[in-house]
Amino acid sequence: MSYIGVSFWLNVLESFTPIDFLLLGIYLGFYFSLYGLMMSFISKRTQISSVFVAPPIWVSMEYLRSHAGFLALPWGLLGHSQYLNLPIIQIASVTGVYGISFMIVMVNAALSEVMWNLKERNTVSAIPKNLYKHVPVVMAFLFIGVSILYGYVTLAKPPGKDKVTVTVIQGNIPQGIKWDPAYRKYTIDKYARLTLDAHSSFEGKTSLIAWPESTIPGSLKSDMFFLQAIDNIVNKINTNLLIGSAQRPKMGSREFRRQNWFNSAFLFSPKGVIEEQYDKIHLLPFGEYLPYRDKFPWPERIASKADYFIPGNKHTIFNLDGAKFSVLICWESLFPELARESVKEGAQFLVNMSNEAWFGETAAPYQFLSMNVFRAVENRVYLIRSVNTGISCFIDASGEIIGAVRKGEKEIFVEGYLTKEISLSREKTFYTVYGDLFAYGNIILTICLFLMALRGQGDTFRFSMFRRSRRDR
Repeated sequence: MSYIGVSFWLNVLESFTPIDFLLLGIYLGFYFSLYGLMMSFISKRTQISSVFVAPPIWVSMEYLRSHAGFLALPWGLLGHSQYLNLPIIQIASVTGVYGISFMIVMVNAALSEVMWNLKERNTVSAIPKNLYKHVPVVMAFLFIGVSILYGYVTLAKPPGKDKVTVTVIQGNIPQGIKWDPAYRKYTIDKYARLTLDAHSSFEGKTSLIAWPESTIPGSLKSDMFFLQAIDNIVNKINTNLLIGSAQRPKMGSREFRRQNWFNSAFLFSPKGVIEEQYDKIHLLPFGEYLPYRDKFPWPERIASKADYFIPGNKHTIFNLDGAKFSVLICWESLFPELARESVKEGAQFLVNMSNEAWFGETAAPYQFLSMNVFRAVENRVYLIRSVNTGISCFIDASGEIIGAVRKGEKEIFVEGYLTKEISLSREKTFYTVYGDLFAYGNIILTICLFLMALRGQGDTFRFSMFRRSRRDR
């Protein structure tokens, strides 16, 4: 039920039915049920403190949900809830977002044991007796303390000296007209106006202007209308321009067109030349493609709605006069391995271009934003978001949101632009280099606990300081 509440905004999608929502809830609910079953089985069989049992099982469950093939959905992980708590989330540069989830579960388990002990003894004065029984709780808060200390030390580090100036454009094109050919001149004219205004307001000192995902609703390479329009804009601003385009060829057989349809990002040089192209790697299942289309008999209602995009095969590193960056398109920013691989290959900052007009004025854009924060923290790089209807913003290397396109207090479904100077990353984090070692360790620990429970290890487990007392059982 918790996840149904988090993702209730899915019901605004015209193609999404109550049956789809129910099936999604059942699927995602499975992971929480799995956690509950594992927690109950291991705790009863081993009598080990929940402080040591609950966190690794939870992390294992979240990692499994985030890597379940085409059903992978790392949305709304427990750690994402802390995206505004900067000292707490800095540990993600070592553990990834899973470390934050681990801490939340550990703290709650420790508080639960403290309250249970107080209830059983009915007096605070009894706590000093048999202090070894409180070791799990003490260790839990020691872990939290060390993590927070690490956070403050990390936040105190100065930013990199090398800097670059970037501008984001938020066009606010309604989803109802975005793909209508009759409005393509309206779309390009609006982005041209906003781009020229942004360039003038900052006296042309920006190094990169970024447009959102699929700003060009067509084939950028073969459509002369769009190519001419982009050429005119670039000639006026004399600046690098990053553009999102749904790239589908108009010529050739139907099969050829199906096999050459990409969701892409193009970098135009100040001379109007396409310097580099990135094709989206992690496509949206049941939207941009249909998993196992030729092998599984999907219902026509589902099959007819899925497009024929194909994934890219490389992490493109764009070069911006010596500054290097990579692009994450739409929900690719949910998957930490994509951002990590790009930074590992040399990207010094990240750009997330997206179109969230689909979701209306719901919680979806804010949830997207919360997850983007962790991509910045994990890799200690700036992340810039350029989103059609918002939230377009700048996130610094510590995860702080340092500016967003706004009109008054409103951040979504408004048009505008924002220019900021950002620092380029100087070094790679532990997480960037080694990835999800923390999550793997939790999975191994969960397996070991499960094997202990299968063997009835609770009868022979000797380390009493890690066990609950008999009165707590």
